Amino acid sequence: MDISELFSTNVQRNYCGHCNGSLDLAFECFDEKVSGIRIRVTGLPTLRCHACSATYLPDRSRVAVISLHKQAFEQASDLLEVTRRKTADTFAFTSVPFLYDSDDYYYIPGLQRQFDPGFLTPVFFRKEVLLKYDVHPSYQVSFASRTYGTIWQGPEFSIPFGINRFDHVVMWLGDVAQLPETEQYYLRSENVQSDHSIGSEFYDGQIECIFTDKTSEDRLLEARSAFLDACFKRFEMKVAHLDAEVLDLALQIRRPVVDTSSERRSIADTLNKVYLESLDNKALEHILAGLKMDAGKLGSLKRLQKLIEAVSPGGNVASAMSPLYVLYDLRVVYSHLLSSEGQEQKLKTVHQRLGLPEGSDLFVTYDCLIEALAAAFNELTVMVANPGR
Repeated sequence: MDISELFSTNVQRNYCGHCNGSLDLAFECFDEKVSGIRIRVTGLPTLRCHACSATYLPDRSRVAVISLHKQAFEQASDLLEVTRRKTADTFAFTSVPFLYDSDDYYYIPGLQRQFDPGFLTPVFFRKEVLLKYDVHPSYQVSFASRTYGTIWQGPEFSIPFGINRFDHVVMWLGDVAQLPETEQYYLRSENVQSDHSIGSEFYDGQIECIFTDKTSEDRLLEARSAFLDACFKRFEMKVAHLDAEVLDLALQIRRPVVDTSSERRSIADTLNKVYLESLDNKALEHILAGLKMDAGKLGSLKRLQKLIEAVSPGGNVASAMSPLYVLYDLRVVYSHLLSSEGQEQKLKTVHQRLGLPEGSDLFVTYDCLIEALAAAFNELTVMVANPGR
């Protein structure tokens, strides 16, 4: 390696130059001959692409190697070996003893700033922290995409978060420190050591101001969040909850790659669990009772329809909710809960209601259903947010 290669005028970013994948911070042995001088640094911070394994030097590490080369040159030595000592800085934002690694702040591109030093230090949490906030009656968890969301408590506070490839929730230390101390200790109970990975739409949006086109699955999850937010504001009660399985499934939903019986069953079951079974039947019953309406022995979909019809008498609720019933029917078809003749007839009506040709394959059905479900939640949100319209 020539020393001139280290004097790059380009600022290192957190994306791979080969595949554009996100980079993770790693601590490796740098052992290179730099313009005739062998430099060996144990534990040097590097940036590694988890997709193609390409490795890059953060700007601060490049400067360190240049300084070591200068030191060896001045000493007329052709070998310099050092073991790097990790930073252990604590940033005075909060007295709550959160676990974090100041190396993340100094070496992950885009985080170190001249003002508010340490504010953008990533703090990592178990994913279950979201479940605690979701079940608490005063809080809401909203998703803008599968790796970017916000925890809300009315006008009191909101805090953005990301979900990285290790399924850890990531927040900025400065944001966390602005929460009431009781909330900070609540978060501290789910705090884990840094895994040095913050690649997500959270990082893209917060640091790089990159907002890529959302996938249809992201738009659907966002529409669900908006609908649940509208219901919470209107009825002061959550009509659906996350649990560990639902959260995992919601984050994993992807367009099918093969059209097989098992894939059809898996897709239908997964969508059903996330978007239908997560509805809280008891909460719907309670809200209906408050409106002096008998829920009877209705299922959650019927109760939801009855509730929205009550607050939006001018809306065509049945039409708006049709995609949710289509999803339910599709699950019945793909899970083989009917006779062959019954399956064929039910699938025919599913395609008809989606406006698809009879016999449409899984890919076409999936694409249309995802878009229809998102449109349904968007329309229902308007109905709930504008009661009596």
